[in-house]
Amino acid sequence: MIVRTFAQLIAISASLILTGFAGPPALADSGDIIFDRSQDAESLDAARVSTTLSLQVMGQIYETLLNLDSKGQIVGGLASAYQASRDNKTFTFQIRSNIKCQDGSIFDAASAKWNIDRTINPKTGSPNASSYGDITSTSVAGNRLTITLAEPYSPLPTFLTSVQSLMMCPSTVHGANITPIGTGPWRFVDWARNDRIILARNPDFINYNPLVTDHGPPFEKRLIFRVVPEGSLRVAALKTGQATFVEPSLADATDLTKDKDYKVYTGSQRTGQLAYLGFTTKIPPLNDVRVRRALGYAIDRRALTDIGFDDLVDPSTCPVAPRLLGYDPARCATWATSFDPAKAKALLKEAGYGAAHPLNLLFSVSPLQGWDDADVVIQQELRSVGVNARIEQRQFAAWVEFMSVKNRQTTGEPALWTMGMSGSDPDYLVFLWKPPGYAGGGVDDPVLQQMLVDQRRLSGDARAAELLDIQRLLLTKAYEIPLFSPGWFWLVASKSDVRGFKQGYTAMPIFNDVQLP
Repeated sequence: MIVRTFAQLIAISASLILTGFAGPPALADSGDIIFDRSQDAESLDAARVSTTLSLQVMGQIYETLLNLDSKGQIVGGLASAYQASRDNKTFTFQIRSNIKCQDGSIFDAASAKWNIDRTINPKTGSPNASSYGDITSTSVAGNRLTITLAEPYSPLPTFLTSVQSLMMCPSTVHGANITPIGTGPWRFVDWARNDRIILARNPDFINYNPLVTDHGPPFEKRLIFRVVPEGSLRVAALKTGQATFVEPSLADATDLTKDKDYKVYTGSQRTGQLAYLGFTTKIPPLNDVRVRRALGYAIDRRALTDIGFDDLVDPSTCPVAPRLLGYDPARCATWATSFDPAKAKALLKEAGYGAAHPLNLLFSVSPLQGWDDADVVIQQELRSVGVNARIEQRQFAAWVEFMSVKNRQTTGEPALWTMGMSGSDPDYLVFLWKPPGYAGGGVDDPVLQQMLVDQRRLSGDARAAELLDIQRLLLTKAYEIPLFSPGWFWLVASKSDVRGFKQGYTAMPIFNDVQLP
């Protein structure tokens, strides 16, 4: 399971001092794939960071034990196969033989154990540690790795497909220093902080990712991630051939989609992203399901995607993102609220609110392109049914701090808030809704809490059925109002004559198959 919040997605490099180019850099050399981004990676130590800007780079150098295919099914990676015990507390992985690290050393079961042990060690301080579950032991017999947990944790194999579980070669770490060495398609060459990271083709690479077409090394010679903070300069570099791929602003992406000479990649249905509306459910009247559902009926999801995101995202009614286990939009639609202002007004009247007694709420948000417009749309739609929602913006770190207090309060000004998640497994529902929950948003509903624990004991169809029951409860009680998916962030653009680029799960770029014109 990879879980990312807005705080992680946007406040990724708040501490970095960004430097940019005075103008577009020189033309790339033949065989260079150039990716211009707004910010630099934070680190290339897979155990110490989980920010997208870092993962986009590390995912080229390191690989995962398992992969997801185009249908979301778990397949082999560095491990050719795995087995789970019936109680989902013991998992055994068969590591492939003779996997070469980029420095010529061998990646084996002991290497995989080293990665996991280092990550879950509290001294490492890894933000990814909890996603491995409550591991009690790891052991190696030949090329078999066994992981034992204190409690059932069926999401573990899916998490081990995600970029938050990347496996470094042990030769990467030298005390407090690292030299990135992995088994992936690109090997580390150089890093000029806040300027560029240079990677080179790994000639010994053998591909096991089913999303990649070519079985061997990448086609092109080098992959270079450059820092270009100014969006207009990134687009200019793309148009003049000085960059192969760029991270466009939302406005630029909209313009480029209208030009046949360019492509804009939104991650299709593999982003794992979902945006939703939440409530301070402990503060009256938002502790009343009628009021929460009324607010849901006031919102037109299509207006949000049209006005806020220029149709680059899709409306969604499921708490689970598209393509994840348990995603069933037809069933979700029968439980979720739909746009129905008359029903919203009727429920508010039933709860004691109307023209003579309007409902006043705080609308707590954080500034972000696309969202700013969507938040205003929500405010206007609520006003049309007699709800006054006062928008209050905070930067993400401050927003998290504020809402962590606000969501625990039982008195005071009631609030609604927008939030987003990104993950490769629906177990992020535990992260969100089991108290304390993210930013204190956990729900004090014992039935929901038990269901969230129970789904971790199950696998396959049984787990999918339990996840559907969880979504039914979340939607009928309106603990959350899903808004849209699949991707509102991490857009990528290129010229149309560039072939082979893909975005993997959670919007990770894949450059193996890229062929330059």
